[in-house]
Amino acid sequence: MNDIDPIHVLAATVGFSSAALLWLALIAGLMVARGWTMTRLKHTTMLTIHGVLAVLGLTLGTVHGFAQLTPPTGTVELVDVVVPFTNEVDPWGIGAGVIALEVMTAAAVSLSFQKLIGFHRWRALHATVYAAYTAMTVHVLVSGSETGFTWVQIVVVAPWAAAMVLWLKGPRDGGRGQDAMFARSRARTTSVQVDPVRCVRFGFCEQEAPETFTLRGDGQLAYRSTVDDEHLDAVVRAARACPARAIAVAQGGRVGDPRVIPLRMTADPVGPAPHQRSDYGHRGY
Repeated sequence: MNDIDPIHVLAATVGFSSAALLWLALIAGLMVARGWTMTRLKHTTMLTIHGVLAVLGLTLGTVHGFAQLTPPTGTVELVDVVVPFTNEVDPWGIGAGVIALEVMTAAAVSLSFQKLIGFHRWRALHATVYAAYTAMTVHVLVSGSETGFTWVQIVVVAPWAAAMVLWLKGPRDGGRGQDAMFARSRARTTSVQVDPVRCVRFGFCEQEAPETFTLRGDGQLAYRSTVDDEHLDAVVRAARACPARAIAVAQGGRVGDPRVIPLRMTADPVGPAPHQRSDYGHRGY
């Protein structure tokens, strides 16, 4: 018992806690992106849970990294915690951990300028967290002194495998194939409807289709209730970019046409938009 280093035990505990929180954040993010809990929890609630878990996990991960500098006989230097693959004793294991922490931190920070770069670019940047989580798993397996036991390896690998399966379960083409199908099957006129209950007014729809959607200064969403053939593709992209799945598109040349494209992939489809005198609707509040 005298050979146990309390600093090592504390750092390892913080590291495993960080890994667990980041895994939960990853799963919560998948739920938000796929809309799996829309019928049970509000989108904003899940988004908050995802963010809190990510911040806590990254904070503990940072503490875990810099805690390696505290042992007086340690082999980790400050540069090893910041620059990957520089440690002389364990370059690959520690390097994988550094890359994982830095990539995940960059993905979290990107939330502050997602509107500037657009939803699809931000989503592509955010998707790098899956590679970062893989690097984190490699770090634990290679550098962790506790992973010599088979049961510990299973505990480390099983969450990674579950996260990868859930991630790969989503559409591989990002919905482009369905978008093309919708474009081929559209009718002469198309109406747009936004569910005011689900709309969280993040402005992603305006980024993709500014000719159709406008997030006003008072926080209300204004949108065209009908779109022509020229702007339909942009509206479809906007509907798919909407994290709350609040946008639906209805086809048809007359009011009450039952043909509806359910672009919200988890909730029941919204019927065709009602006839309006004005070409704009204010339904996002």
